[in-house]
Amino acid sequence: MKKSPSFIFYAVTLLLSIVVAPGGPVFAQAHSFERTFPNALSEVQRVVDGLRSSSSGRLPILDGFVDAADHPLTDYQRGYFVCTLRVLPAPNGGALVQATAKITAWYMDPTSAQPGYRELVSNGRVETDLLDQIEQSLPGNAAGKSATSRAPASAPSPPLSATNATPRQPERKIDTSAASSPESSSSSARNAPGVPAPAGRSSKPSATAPADPAPVETVESIRARRDDAERQAQEVSADIKSLEEIQQNQVRPADLVVVKKAGVAIFSKPEDGAQVLLSADQEDEFQILDVEGSWVHVQISGASRGWMRRSQVELPPSYSAGNKTNNAVPASANLFKVAREETNTFSGKWQPLVGKTVRVVWIEPASAAASSAAEKRKFAKSLLLKAYNDMNASNQTVAGVVIVFDSADGGQIAATMENLKALQDGSLTEAAFWRLCSLDPPETFQDSAKS
Repeated sequence: MKKSPSFIFYAVTLLLSIVVAPGGPVFAQAHSFERTFPNALSEVQRVVDGLRSSSSGRLPILDGFVDAADHPLTDYQRGYFVCTLRVLPAPNGGALVQATAKITAWYMDPTSAQPGYRELVSNGRVETDLLDQIEQSLPGNAAGKSATSRAPASAPSPPLSATNATPRQPERKIDTSAASSPESSSSSARNAPGVPAPAGRSSKPSATAPADPAPVETVESIRARRDDAERQAQEVSADIKSLEEIQQNQVRPADLVVVKKAGVAIFSKPEDGAQVLLSADQEDEFQILDVEGSWVHVQISGASRGWMRRSQVELPPSYSAGNKTNNAVPASANLFKVAREETNTFSGKWQPLVGKTVRVVWIEPASAAASSAAEKRKFAKSLLLKAYNDMNASNQTVAGVVIVFDSADGGQIAATMENLKALQDGSLTEAAFWRLCSLDPPETFQDSAKS
């Protein structure tokens, strides 16, 4: 598995997924929108940092946020977005902010043949709204500072119908000198384009007047722009309230694995040299079906399944911290019980732990039934990993964990924290792990069964 509710807002942690369709996975090209602000680079960076936690989430609808897709938008559900922000120095001073949104949604194939997450092309509303939020949050902008916005040539400007916004108009200065005297007022009227000169007076501009004076904005047009801005602000406030409610009620699936880097292979079998089904991109997400040692079984799309190396993906907290598969209570749990636990100095002669502080777990038989070496190893493995996670969670510094079977046919298993970490994250196979442990006596924990 690559985060202030706010304006960009549009819900919780996004699910970026890859879809396998006939002929290969479908990818959409994300466009970048950017805006230059006159504020200092550090000032803009602080505002952007404050928005990062809310710059991803769920979209209430797709219509109005994405360009036309290859299928009707009614066939898509659960739209999510992630907006990436980059703050760069502007060539002429100030700061340049680039916004790139990645939008995905679950495609419900009417034929039920190729359902799965697909990426859609953002029409710029998410990026533009976030840039507007940054501009509104910057100090001094309302007092006269202005920001310039543009999108690269490769990215078309979002349609106004999708953004529900009016075009940003350039600032105009009101010629206040026109009110200083009746004469200047008449002069302004004579020089204004499209205004006929009074009868009996020449319509030619005076010798001292500019050849092409700038138009003077009327009070009525200023009021109209102000009313339009207030109306737009009310609409945005309503959108924020609605989307914040969605964010509060949204729950992210807890069984998704995230790819750590680009080019991670998905194999047909959990073994080296198996057929490569797909090459995943960074931050792609797949549903977890199972975790087996150093391999993760995932659903690619529809009925497609594959295997990924555990060390190349990020497991959700319910798997990585609690390690669902490895820490599950084994079937042999009814054969043993934990008698006591303590943290003490290692009293054995195994060199990796000699004289070091260890966590010792004492085990007693829970019934009169005999237990095999494989059952002892399985139960010991669950306790070793549990003790490893408990020590990390409580910030206790120990060098290893020791399991003592306190019975007539008992024995002792010792493992270092370093090897337990490797077993936990899948970089060490179970067979290799047991070879690195201290098994005393070895015959008590070794037989023909493979754990």
